[in-house]
Amino acid sequence: MAMTTADFQDEVRENIKRDSTGVSDARILRWVNWSKDYLADLHTYEEMREIYDGETVADQKRYGFSTRMKDIYDITIQDGARSNKLTYVPARSMDTMIPRTEVWGTGFPDWYVDYGINFELYRTPDDAYDMVLRCSLYPIDLSASTDECVLLRKDALICAIATTFGFYALREIEDAAYWGSVIVPVLFEASLKSDHSAEDWTPVVRGFGDSASNGGQLTGQWWTNPFAGRRV
Repeated sequence: MAMTTADFQDEVRENIKRDSTGVSDARILRWVNWSKDYLADLHTYEEMREIYDGETVADQKRYGFSTRMKDIYDITIQDGARSNKLTYVPARSMDTMIPRTEVWGTGFPDWYVDYGINFELYRTPDDAYDMVLRCSLYPIDLSASTDECVLLRKDALICAIATTFGFYALREIEDAAYWGSVIVPVLFEASLKSDHSAEDWTPVVRGFGDSASNGGQLTGQWWTNPFAGRRV
């Protein structure tokens, strides 16, 4: 059964051995929310992936992302036989090729520019077309005592990271180093192995480079900073 906000607070409080007069529930909740965001920074888990169905607006080229957006995977415009995946164009390339898109009028979009909290379509839509966005989102903050984290089966890991934040905040450096270097890595490794593996996928042979993955092994000085030294 998934842990609630109250469960997280109780567990972290037991780990740091502080009562409510020493550390408030609100402060522990901040550590818990920092932890799930930190974890989402490290890896995009399957439950963070979302599909949004929307539509374009005639004569409008700029659209906003969700405030919790992490990455965009692709955008498709759906209109019968003309349906297609939009081609991503870097902002600088677009501005070099077509500094003022309005000059070219409106039509069926083929390209998009991802920049900041907005994306722009080119050509500017001349009608309302179905638009499908595949993206990843950061998990919603926990607030109410009964809230559950969107990240599935990662309660122990979130507690361990929050405990590490807590010990660092309390300047208990040895305990922070223990949790960060001994407990967190094992749980994090397990979370990666249990994540959706996309087995229905045909691999493409690619060359090897100097910056190849280290296979998830720990690097760096974890005893001085348990949040550093891992390449994901």
